[in-house]
This record gives sequence, C-alpha cells and structure tokens, in this order.
Amino acid sequence: MALGSHSTETTPEVKLPAAVEVDGEVYVRAAPGYSPVKGSKPHVTEKPNLLHNKIYESVVDSLPSLVGKCVAITGSTSGTGYWAAMAACKKEAKALLLLNRKSARSKIANEEIIAAAGESTTVHQVECDLMSFESVRTAAAEVGRYAEQYGGLDVLACNAGIMMMPDDRTEDGYDLQMQVDHLSHALLMTLLQPSLEAAAASRGEARIVAHSACVRFGPLKNFGGKHFTKCPAGSLGGNGGTMSMLSFMGPQATRYFHAKLANSCYAMALHGVLQAKGSKVKSLAAEPGLASTSLLSNGWEISAGKKASPLMMMNMIPLMKLAAQTGADGACPLIMASFSSEANSGDMYCPKGTFMLPPLGKVYTKGMPFRSIVAGKPFKKGKEKRSVNLQMQQKCWAATEAAVGAFPGTPGGADGRIVAGEL
Repeated sequence: MALGSHSTETTPEVKLPAAVEVDGEVYVRAAPGYSPVKGSKPHVTEKPNLLHNKIYESVVDSLPSLVGKCVAITGSTSGTGYWAAMAACKKEAKALLLLNRKSARSKIANEEIIAAAGESTTVHQVECDLMSFESVRTAAAEVGRYAEQYGGLDVLACNAGIMMMPDDRTEDGYDLQMQVDHLSHALLMTLLQPSLEAAAASRGEARIVAHSACVRFGPLKNFGGKHFTKCPAGSLGGNGGTMSMLSFMGPQATRYFHAKLANSCYAMALHGVLQAKGSKVKSLAAEPGLASTSLLSNGWEISAGKKASPLMMMNMIPLMKLAAQTGADGACPLIMASFSSEANSGDMYCPKGTFMLPPLGKVYTKGMPFRSIVAGKPFKKGKEKRSVNLQMQQKCWAATEAAVGAFPGTPGGADGRIVAGEL
C-alpha cells in the first residue's frame, strides 16, 4: 500500500529542474518520483527529509539485462510505476510503453523517463484513462501495434491505482477504485494476451504483473459480489470522514480492500488458467508494503473532489518514519516480479519486514522483496489464505469476466474449473 508523504529519494539518473512550465502553468516536483504540484510549493502534507532509499539501487543492479525486451507500465507519473520505469531504462529495455492519463504530470514524468532512457531504449507514451473501458481498449490497440515492432510485449506491469476514493462511479458504471485498480487492468491483460503470447513464443516467456497491497488482509464481506458490478453511486457504503479513512475502517477503505484483494486473487487464478493452457506467459503479483508516494495528493477524498483534512493526514508522518519506505524501495517487489530471472508464474513478491497495523493485522511493510506466494502456494502456512483460496479466485474470476469479457482461451465456465482445481 502506498501512502502519501515526501522523501529525498534520489538516483543518479534523475536530475530535477527547480520548476517546469507546462501550458503556461508552473509545476514543482520537490523530489524524484513525486507528483509535480502546480504552483511554487509542494503539497502541505509532503515533508522533505523523511525517508531515504535503502535497497532500490542494489535490487536494480541485481536484475538481468532487458536488452531486446518490450515493457508496458501503467501509472508511471509518480511512485512505484515511475521507479519501475526508471529500472527498465537502467537495464536497457528495447521499448518502454508508458500508459497514463494525459496531464501535465504525465508529460513531466515522461520527459524525465525519456531523459534517463538513453539511446538504447525507445520510450512510447500511450494515453490511457483506466476510468474508461473505451480508453483502455484504444490504449491496448496502440500498445499492441507498438509491441508488434518488437516481436510482442514481454512485460505488462499493471501498477496504476487509486486509494480512498468517494462512493462514485466511472463512466462505465463501476466503483472508481474497483475499475481503476482491477477491472481495467484485467481488460488490458485480456486484450494484450496475443501480444504477450507472441513475445513468449519468440523469447521463451512473457509476464503479467498485478500490483496488490497489504489491505488485501483487511476486513471485508461479500467478496466477488456487488463491488464488482454496476451499481448506483452511494450504494457501496457511502463516504466516511478523515478519521475513518485514517483508521482503515471507513467505507472508502472497504472498497479499496475489495479492489486490492481482487488484484492478487485474479493474478493467482490467471496463473492457473495459463498453466492449464500450457502458456509460456507468466502471471505474478506484487505489493509495495508501506511506501511513501503521492497517493495522498491523488486520493483520500471524503467526497468528490474534496480532500481529507491535510492537518489530520499529517498524523501519518510518525507511522511513515517508523514503518514505511521510499517509493523507490516500495517499487522493488514490482520490479522483481516484472524483471527478475528468479520470478516464476504464480509468485507474489512482498517486502520482507512486517508491522502490526490495525485493523489489517501483521502486514508486510518494508525491506528486501521475498515471495509470499510461490507457484500459487503460500510460502508460509496460514498466510495469503485469501489470494490462494480457490473459491475466492472463482468469485473474482467470474465477476471480472462478467464485467470485461472472457479471457482468451476460456470462453465461459472458466470460473467453475478454477473451483474444481482444474485451472
């Protein structure tokens, strides 16, 4: 789970100007990996000198070369997606496709990533609004055309996400968090499967990586039910205030729990589906632990467009100092799942360190990545019960299929075979 805060994380590849002008407006990014903020000062809750990178550089250095590989990442304007993109540049991926909404923030981030890429990596910018299935379909077609030039898509890192959003709906009628965090990514996976299969056939493997969060351990009811379906705004618990969000007990948090559990359940179900087909495409999952990113300034709304109290949100700072890591370090599980030569289908990477965080219990927070799930089975007995549960996978698969269509090669009824242990 990425939380909003600020840090002085740096890497040699990133050199920031004091300010950037876009369409006549001045934007400031006070540290690499944070969302540029319009105006002369960063967001009031973003405090410099909070955290420093501890593992990012060593993890990236340990990765194999990505020469010849084509990589697509959603949500690369800041946070974990930004650092994953920087890692792909450092390891000299052949092509890097950045899927983001069109904005000043994405323009600034794209320019920084292009500057870091050098001559060995071609960077393509693909407009993709995950709140719109139509936009996702258009983006998938564009990615497919680009990737065809390179023999297919090697990695689809489904990183983008939003957190603690009001009980509103997308233009397609779905909960904001469920569509952005899960359903639109599942649609991307479905539409880009032919490109992934092409890369796997020619280069031996390809990967799909879903980005979950520690809130998959949070309290929830009726998983696979109404949170996945079209429903009226306000019908999924309404909105809680700042304190209910800070305690992870309010309705915004509950909707977020459903969306992030969907990420890991679907990834594990897809692992079974691909294995049953004899596919060389791998399905993996990752979670960042507690990472200091700009999700605070991009989410945490008590109603549409109305942010939680900045002063009260500053109460998170002691927690960040104690239990969290930088956005770059938080990107390391995603980076390992996407690029490590050790990663296999059905694996889930998490930070190794843990912290007691009510009401979630003991969750992964920071440290070197390790596999909490290996080939679809928990590394430690009793952990990851939900993500590996066949019935929960079935519910997630069926609900997702109803929203975005059948995954290639599984026309109808795939959810039943998951429950029977056949996928």
